[in-house]
Amino acid sequence: MKFQLNSPRKFYFALLLSAITIYACDKEDSVCEGTTWYQDLDEDGFGNPAISLDSCIQPAGYVQDNTDDDDTIPYIVHEVNPSLFLTDAGNVSISTVSCTLSDGTETQCYQITSTHTPTDHQMGPWCPETITDGPEAGGLWTDNGEVYDVDGPFIANLATFYDDANWKMYEDDGTVRRFLTQEQCERGADPNIEDEFMQMCAQCLPEHVDIGGTYLIPIRPVRQSTATQLGDGPTIDQPGVEYGPLVRGIAFNGVRFDHPADINIILSGYQIAPVDDAGGHINNRLGYHYHGDQGESTRIEQADGHAAMIGYAMDGHALYAQLDANGNEPTDLDPCNGHYDELRGYHYHVMPLGNNELLECYYGAWVE
Repeated sequence: MKFQLNSPRKFYFALLLSAITIYACDKEDSVCEGTTWYQDLDEDGFGNPAISLDSCIQPAGYVQDNTDDDDTIPYIVHEVNPSLFLTDAGNVSISTVSCTLSDGTETQCYQITSTHTPTDHQMGPWCPETITDGPEAGGLWTDNGEVYDVDGPFIANLATFYDDANWKMYEDDGTVRRFLTQEQCERGADPNIEDEFMQMCAQCLPEHVDIGGTYLIPIRPVRQSTATQLGDGPTIDQPGVEYGPLVRGIAFNGVRFDHPADINIILSGYQIAPVDDAGGHINNRLGYHYHGDQGESTRIEQADGHAAMIGYAMDGHALYAQLDANGNEPTDLDPCNGHYDELRGYHYHVMPLGNNELLECYYGAWVE
């Protein structure tokens, strides 16, 4: 018997067969490629690289990270301790607020408001008054990884130091040409340096600037599987590249650890901009801020001889000094100058002042 489509029963059979075929094709086309997930037995957010499975949906007890070589030992995560900050003098205040991190995590942050005025050490000096002054009259200057005392003879020798006869940052009577007024502070430190402020030692005095800041730091750090490069400022960062925050962290006295100074722009105006013996100086945008850790700000010494704790990074991980009690630097630091131990968890060690950089990247999420 011939198959006749005009038969109602056979027409509906053909229609059903067509629908099944279309469904099967659609289902085949929509099969996902799958993601590799790694077992997270200790629930620390880091997966065991030896145990994995592929799935379109995240299975319970599995994560995308695969950096936990010992998934049976809980990963230590320390929350930010607000009691370590110097709040008694009123220069630093801390409150708790809701926040969203760079990876989308909704969590709680400490909101830290600071006057940027340290209460644990003096600020300055930066520029000596004459070319005969000793190192106690000036601050520090970095060049090619080295740190130099900015004393009078250093100022007098700049033409030789930079192999450029145009340098002369002092008057004929030996007085060093330096910023002394608020106007000089405001106009002289501009990236487009005017002629009248060239050949000057750039310093802003505490009475010239009264600028504080407010910062959000996640109470509990959220570790990321990939690092984020930190910003270096508008005159250094490359256009079109996404960076993390400019500020590296906050010291316990409320002063910010900042991004690198643009040495090339400073030198192009025949200026130097020394930091003081604490590694800080003042500008008219940020107030007082650090470009390095020189051991002057409050630090929490470690009983096991590990380097002292000096503050927190903006991703909530602790900041520690470069060197331990024996003068040694850790040998197992990752590209962000961080490492993990079972006492302190993951944390960073700052780079030396001569690097003109404290940290280059974060492995934690931050508040954008």
